[in-house]
Amino acid sequence: MVDRGFTLVELLVVIAIIAVLATLIFGSVRSAVLRAQKVRCTAAIREVNTGLQTFSADYMRPPIPVNLQPGTLPDVVFGDPGGRYTNDYIVSVLEGEDKSFSFEGGDWNTRSTNPKLEEYIIFPRNLEKKNGVNNVQGDARFGQILDPWGNPLLIAINVPPFTNERSEGLNDKWMETYGLGVYPDSEPRVEPFVIWSYGRDAAKGTAGKPQASNRLSASDDVVSW
Repeated sequence: MVDRGFTLVELLVVIAIIAVLATLIFGSVRSAVLRAQKVRCTAAIREVNTGLQTFSADYMRPPIPVNLQPGTLPDVVFGDPGGRYTNDYIVSVLEGEDKSFSFEGGDWNTRSTNPKLEEYIIFPRNLEKKNGVNNVQGDARFGQILDPWGNPLLIAINVPPFTNERSEGLNDKWMETYGLGVYPDSEPRVEPFVIWSYGRDAAKGTAGKPQASNRLSASDDVVSW
């Protein structure tokens, strides 16, 4: 009896089967990891939301400095990489720290926002620069609360007084995120504050998709509204 071994065609078939199985397994693992990351992100958003709710119930206003002239500050988005406000201000206010932050238009001291320096929540610290407050000294994002992918959570505050229905974020009830939280199928409306993450691709919706069809429901973004 002659042992002829495998033919080239048989080897190619085996390799193709292994490649298909590897692709399926890799896709399943990748999907499972993403689901776990989104669960952690949802938990982080819920934590920030709880702190903001408790603060607002205590002071009857959002965490904005009380020494600002009422009616002059539009809705604020913290954590936008290209924006004026970093979210470490929110972290410090809710943790009752006495700190000053230099933003465009002036300095904000946490004591002017939380006069009693009450501690509303203590966020987890993380040396991995993700999923918690960045605790790496000297890092550009030190003190900011980051999502599981290492990007700052975006936190939008609806600033009173609410004398208008909708007027581009100034003295109105409508939450203005300046397009940052606006999707074809979803956007914040009259919430006092919202928190969200752009997910693994760090892009609103799905990276590379045209804006008109870039739906929240089809993306990896995680939102509080």
